[in-house]
Amino acid sequence: MEESKRIKRLKNNLIKELPFFPNDKVTLDELESQDIGGVLIHYLHWKTRHVPKRERRVQLSPDVTSDKRWKSLKENINELFDKVRNGEDLIPHLSTKAHKNGYTPRQRIIDGDADSWDDKDQILNTKGFHHFHLDMSMESSGRSKRTDNVLFAFVTRETFLAAGIFDHSVFDSSIVNGALTQEQDRMWKIHQKHATLGMEPGSSYMSNIIMSSGHPMYLIQMADRYADTIENTDSKLDDRVFVNDIYDQGKLPRPDKYKLEWHIEDLDLGIYDKKNGVFFNAIQGHI
Repeated sequence: MEESKRIKRLKNNLIKELPFFPNDKVTLDELESQDIGGVLIHYLHWKTRHVPKRERRVQLSPDVTSDKRWKSLKENINELFDKVRNGEDLIPHLSTKAHKNGYTPRQRIIDGDADSWDDKDQILNTKGFHHFHLDMSMESSGRSKRTDNVLFAFVTRETFLAAGIFDHSVFDSSIVNGALTQEQDRMWKIHQKHATLGMEPGSSYMSNIIMSSGHPMYLIQMADRYADTIENTDSKLDDRVFVNDIYDQGKLPRPDKYKLEWHIEDLDLGIYDKKNGVFFNAIQGHI
């Protein structure tokens, strides 16, 4: 299917925003050769590592307050909670890789030039935890100073569940004699506790299903849904009846002139009227 100029503009805008590595023409050409569905997978996957600015309700697990590090870290953690409640930007507290490692070509992984997890957050993809550095002072890069201890949290659009405090050994890739580090073992147990909450003892369950590419299944499905919506709706964006209808649904006056484009705001897919500065949310992201 031939992509419209509007879809091509969306794809080009997503590629411009997506940090890829190596940052060279070969990678750029590889991305540009993909259809909108492929680019959406990489872009949305990178964006899931971020936390959009929204006011959220804080929930605090006993695993945090019972941790021996809580006493020394609670002041900074409470400052982070204030940012969460106020809908402030949490991206400065995320890992450096969340900023830089958006996408690397699969062929580099096949050739052994990159690890399959270099452009993915393994713990986020497999367990659903975002992690946050706790220093409130900012570096010139705009990121908070790196801390050995980090806060793990389950984040939705409405809630921020602080689940545990961990040091960086929780990210160790090497396992000695088949054993997890102490922090990894504790992280697994905390994840299992939340994943099985409310289930009958002995119940079987599947959580965070991962595809062979390393992407979570839900994200592939989300990208497919976005691509289908774009492809099935794109031709209507020049239709006066359609334009009147979305303005009526938004309880806004119908414009005399308009120019509709596809736009992704954080993880939300929408239609943006460039001429009138109005954004219509078509599909909400999960966080």
